[in-house]
Amino acid sequence: MIKFVKTYKENLILLLAHFATDINQGSVSAALTVMLNSGVLHSKQEMSYLVLASTLVSSLIQPIVGYISDRKPRPYLMSLGIIISALGLMFIGFITDFSLLFLLLTTSGIGVAIFHPQAGKIANSVSTTNKGKGMSIFSVGGNLGFTAGPCLISGTTLLWGLPGIVVIGIPAFIMSTWLILRNRKYVEYTRTEEKRQQLNASVEQEDYRGFAMLTAMIFFRSMVLFGLTTFIPVYFIETFGLNSQQANLNLSLIAVCSAFASLAGGILADRIGFKKVLFYSAASSVPFLLMFNQASSSIAASLLLIPVAFCIYGTLSVSMVLGQKFLCRHVGFASGITIGLGISFGGLTSPILGYIADTYGIAYTMYTITAVAFVAALLAFLVPDIDKIRADRKARLEKTEAPAER
Repeated sequence: MIKFVKTYKENLILLLAHFATDINQGSVSAALTVMLNSGVLHSKQEMSYLVLASTLVSSLIQPIVGYISDRKPRPYLMSLGIIISALGLMFIGFITDFSLLFLLLTTSGIGVAIFHPQAGKIANSVSTTNKGKGMSIFSVGGNLGFTAGPCLISGTTLLWGLPGIVVIGIPAFIMSTWLILRNRKYVEYTRTEEKRQQLNASVEQEDYRGFAMLTAMIFFRSMVLFGLTTFIPVYFIETFGLNSQQANLNLSLIAVCSAFASLAGGILADRIGFKKVLFYSAASSVPFLLMFNQASSSIAASLLLIPVAFCIYGTLSVSMVLGQKFLCRHVGFASGITIGLGISFGGLTSPILGYIADTYGIAYTMYTITAVAFVAALLAFLVPDIDKIRADRKARLEKTEAPAER
């Protein structure tokens, strides 16, 4: 019982750390939408280039940070990442120069990149038996950050204008200090998990082919995620005539649903299998996206965003654990891909969706996102069932060991 409570305490602390990081990443689209309506930005494509700025360098360095964390436990990277992600975003409300905005958002993306691989590895280490549930709790922190971000941006910019964005840094400074004080504890958790993996080395082997297939699926899902979070506010403004604050609330709706979906997906995966949850969730998102595109009112469209978010985000914590299972000896690197690069990759494609929106209309952007979701579902079907593979391997080992014992 004491061990159970201790594990959940650690999961909740990591949830808060994830929240303090992703509230910055989750605020980018909302802040840029307000800047677009305020005349600081001049086009949706310009807006999408700034989304690209917050993800480009981040996407490239996250696997590197993961590789570094695999060589030696470095929990302090979580605190460093949180601070940098906040510093890059806090001051954009005071800036009108596009080049400087690009530089600041790139800095914020670097902070996000530093945080996620090490945090994902720690989350795996503290979740001893129910990896799905543990990782889903960690994921909820990110979902809550994406929920709070648009709400905070809408409220602070309504009260104080664009300079109000600076408030976004408060959670980061609180949480980074807390994590630094717990650095030694996280080193111990990491080394304990490494010892456990060594004892199970004959069963828990790495599967690079399966990881590559999973990564491809995550990349396409990331295009859907970033496409929705970047262009949903614009879609509601142009299609239904809402103002930017009203439109941004749909981002919070998505994020609230995604928090429940991530938690439910991880718990369900522990019971019925990670592969099943991954595929069924990804496949179910496609028909709901099609219905969303046909919605005739803002209320109907908002209601349809609920199952869309549940289906897409239901795969999030599941894919994180699967990546760590496929590369069980390189959990930091796997986290850098599945949590970091895999999620940030969608930002690299945002300019393409922005071009489609400016050239053909925002509705065509939404249909493109739906088509990408279909490809993600196909790839989810092709991801190997790592749990079944390990169970079969364990059964074979037990059969070969039995005669030797006799």
